Amino acid sequence: MKTKQTLRIVLSYPGDVKAERLVMEDVVKEVNGGIAVDRNLVLELHSWDTDAYPGFHPEGPQGLIDPILKIEDCDVLLGIFWKRFGTPTKKALSGTEHEIRTAIEAHRKRGCPQIMVYFKEAEYIAQSEEELEQLKRVLRFKSDFPKEGLYWTFKDVLEFERKARIHLSNFIRATYDLVDTQMSKAGVHNAVRDYCLNVRQRFANIHLFGEKRRDEPADPTALERMSSMDQGFVPLHLRDWREEGEDGNGEPLDIDELFLTGWPDSQYLVRGLPGGGKTTLLRYLAYRMASLTIEGSGEWIPVYIRLRQYDCLKDNTLEDLVRKDINKQCDSLEMCDALFKRERFLERPMVLLLDGLDEIEGEVTSDKIAELLDDLARDKPRCKIIVTGRPIGLKRLDFPHYRPLDLQPLNEEMVGDYLARWFGSATEKISRLQKALKNKPRIFTLATTPFLLSMICYTFEQGGATELIERRSQLYENCTRYLIKRSYDLEDQKREPIDLEATLNTLKEISLRFFLWQEADFDVNHLSVMVQRLPAAETLGSSEEVLRRVERETGLIQRGQEGFTFVHRSLWEYFTALALLDKKDPKFVIRQAANPEWEEVVRLYAGLLEDREREQDLVNRLWTINRPLALRVTTETRTPAAELLAPLITGEDNRGKLLLISALEQSLDLVPEGERSNLVQETLRILLIECREKDCEVIFHAQALLEKERLHPLDGKRGGLIYELLDLEQAATRQEELLSDPANHFEWIEIKGGTFQMGDDQHGDSEKPTHPVQVDTFLMAKHPVTNRLLESFPLGEKYPNYGGEHHPAVGNTWFEAYYFALWVGARLPSEAEWEYAARGGCKARLWQYFFGDDPEDLADHAWFGESGRDTAHAVNEVNPRTEKENLNPLGLANMLGNVWEWTADDWHGDYEDAPSDSRSWINTPRGPNRVVRGGGWGLDARYCRSAARYGSTLDYRDTGIGFRLARSGTLGP
Repeated sequence: MKTKQTLRIVLSYPGDVKAERLVMEDVVKEVNGGIAVDRNLVLELHSWDTDAYPGFHPEGPQGLIDPILKIEDCDVLLGIFWKRFGTPTKKALSGTEHEIRTAIEAHRKRGCPQIMVYFKEAEYIAQSEEELEQLKRVLRFKSDFPKEGLYWTFKDVLEFERKARIHLSNFIRATYDLVDTQMSKAGVHNAVRDYCLNVRQRFANIHLFGEKRRDEPADPTALERMSSMDQGFVPLHLRDWREEGEDGNGEPLDIDELFLTGWPDSQYLVRGLPGGGKTTLLRYLAYRMASLTIEGSGEWIPVYIRLRQYDCLKDNTLEDLVRKDINKQCDSLEMCDALFKRERFLERPMVLLLDGLDEIEGEVTSDKIAELLDDLARDKPRCKIIVTGRPIGLKRLDFPHYRPLDLQPLNEEMVGDYLARWFGSATEKISRLQKALKNKPRIFTLATTPFLLSMICYTFEQGGATELIERRSQLYENCTRYLIKRSYDLEDQKREPIDLEATLNTLKEISLRFFLWQEADFDVNHLSVMVQRLPAAETLGSSEEVLRRVERETGLIQRGQEGFTFVHRSLWEYFTALALLDKKDPKFVIRQAANPEWEEVVRLYAGLLEDREREQDLVNRLWTINRPLALRVTTETRTPAAELLAPLITGEDNRGKLLLISALEQSLDLVPEGERSNLVQETLRILLIECREKDCEVIFHAQALLEKERLHPLDGKRGGLIYELLDLEQAATRQEELLSDPANHFEWIEIKGGTFQMGDDQHGDSEKPTHPVQVDTFLMAKHPVTNRLLESFPLGEKYPNYGGEHHPAVGNTWFEAYYFALWVGARLPSEAEWEYAARGGCKARLWQYFFGDDPEDLADHAWFGESGRDTAHAVNEVNPRTEKENLNPLGLANMLGNVWEWTADDWHGDYEDAPSDSRSWINTPRGPNRVVRGGGWGLDARYCRSAARYGSTLDYRDTGIGFRLARSGTLGP
């Protein structure tokens, strides 16, 4: 095997850049495992503090160091400076200067070594005359650098590491040939690995409030520790989207199992609320995938793209954007070649992490980007794609090839784990904050959002009071003030602090202006004109100086594609809301409220209002143009929602209240999950309890929403609103009282359980197929509910007393029948129970009527065929043909004829897939129709058959429809 060629690298530096010196060991190790392999090279690193040894020399320490380092014979001399120039020697002002000048002289004579010099430009304020003199020498050396030379600058260790690795790799590529003319398999592997090294470094930090502030601090703050991806990432969970009527998967999906080990699907659409962790999730996946590739645990090629950077796709495909981004992140042509190979580009190893679907600006509509994404998923099925966006405007149907997932809020265990990592051994702080979260549900709701949880921890750490974090807008206000006040570095304590109010005013003006334009990047040229007109201009300086200082000292903003941008959209929305407070005319805010992009701003604005009058005015105005938003803003206001909403709800009619419930339901996807229950419970309490709702249709739709949100509306032990509204605690007592009065004609008949054949194959299609049903024993009322029995029911809209108090109560909607049954501790019978009882129970035969098949005999058992009659017969009226009541073999009166009767079941066109037991067949609780049974006094015999069935809308009123009660159980003890 050919002997490897040694490449000697000498480091030259004073003592204040030891962090950079240490990181060079990692750089050399990476290059040796990568690009050097294909060129049969091995890099050796030398420096005065590792290679020299104690001794004496007439020319001082440098006389000992020079023969050891042999700078004239090295291949690369790499010099580093910051604030110190170094200790003087006999021939130069410092040893570092001597070594660099020696290398320069050697290079002029024989073209070697390669000289790479780096100057650190991190901010530093000298604390003494000696330090100031050292800094001046560095600056003079920099200004006098030889004209034929080229030096580089950097801000921190991470930037130095990246640049040194890139420059060293480029030098090797330019100077040394590949062993083979074609890029070897090892070379491709190493190029992919080098790319992943870049990715891992790029995403090593979390954007909490700016980038990592200091280099390897000896005693890092909690904020600095938690800004590390390894330390601060919250292990988020996801669930499949839950649509109307769906429960979704029971167990949350673990990120690592879903994306790094299992990965059952290739394309995912992840939606999450502001601050929910969408961007951090993709950055984490890029970091983890790159790390796994570097460690040899698999081959992943993560490509992270912030979609808002591409405001126009009309002339580019998504493939073009991926190529463009890869080109920006690659250090060499070899790296690009490796990633663009047919077997990798948009194939199985590659993972596209596309962030911010909702933030795309310019001419591309949501329909267009949805079409492009779906085309990409269809055309490149082996490429992994994860797209994120806010829920607003995202529809599953627009992305048929993507598995839709929802980011879940943090649970109590996750929050506790994060607090422990943030506060470490400060158990007293952890205990106080946990107590506040437990006792104040609204604070805990904030804490279930990762971005807000970090703000809670930082604000609590700075202020030490849980009162600082009561509401979202209050949390933003306190946290941003602490950030603006904090020092950039511990060494900068003597510097004049940043002007708080002037900075706030500047950020508000910039934020509002660019939000109106919907431009997330604050272009410096536009800023220059804007900031000059602000009163704070003289105090703060030029626009770029203002934003650089805010970036450096607060972390609230960062460098964007075209200027500056807030580190998180939520902060941009907060400062915009803050600016709206200065607008005296509320019409300006209301105009923006019609735009979905402004909804978060309006909610935060509501939280910033300090008096009830302005809050009520805002809610009143929103009520007329955007009712869902009006409901959502009440989760932010100081004034309780009940006080703001009660006057509005009281004035609504049935239609308005139904629209309110619909609006409330539509709002939930745009509210943090922990806040949803509060919003639903508080709003519906106002509607049902405080406003004393009596419309049963409204109550039913409210109940359906409560059940959908798992708020147990009928459970008294859990504060069920319907239980409270109907006073169901007294239902059993009411039933006994009503049963005890014979004039009510309320009597239970026990129906023994059994199996029967339900349906009729000889008549209408809706009665097919005949099928066996097992019925449990139950109770059914002997008579339909009478007018007298219904009289005391406090809800609903009573029809006139048709026929008298002993006649069936007719003209009631299904909703009214349903709630009357609940009110007396009963229920409506299922359709299967009704037919079983109508046929005569367990001894019944498959006849058209309980007595046989001949309709000529029906007149002896039922009221029918009386089309000229105005009202139904009294429930206990005697049939003149038999001189008896119309009772079936079970003792039930008028099961056939007289009036139709509501049942509990949804209407289905036939019995395909019907249940085999007697439970109610309900697919959609708010479905459009329910089943009626029994026929009526004005209809002919065919409608009175035991199997005859029809569907009617739940809100339908008719003088021919009544209802009968049922109850589970038996009469016996």
